[in-house]
Amino acid sequence: MAAVPDGKGGVVHKMVPVSAAPARKVKRKARPAPDPIHANPEAAAQALKLFIERIMRLQDEIAEMQADVSDVFLEAKSQGYDKKGMQAIIALLKKEKNLRDEEEAILDTYKTALGLN
Repeated sequence: MAAVPDGKGGVVHKMVPVSAAPARKVKRKARPAPDPIHANPEAAAQALKLFIERIMRLQDEIAEMQADVSDVFLEAKSQGYDKKGMQAIIALLKKEKNLRDEEEAILDTYKTALGLN
């Protein structure tokens, strides 16, 4: 059934044959995001400059922290501690306990199988 205009300003409901193919939905084209540089070049350049400055500042902080970590390892080495052993312990501490236990159980099983225990 479809509402069909009656020619007098109203509508009449009539039986209309259904087409064999279902009506297709028309897909709308996605609108591309506006280019900030073309929209407002001065503001876009300023925003880009701020992002780059923040990234560079964070990279400098990371480099400083890495230098601090190296200094701590050197200090520990001067007191007789092994850097590789400390790194292994740090890696273990970063893992969850159940994951550490599972890895240790697998390692023990392999050692037993190879006669290393």
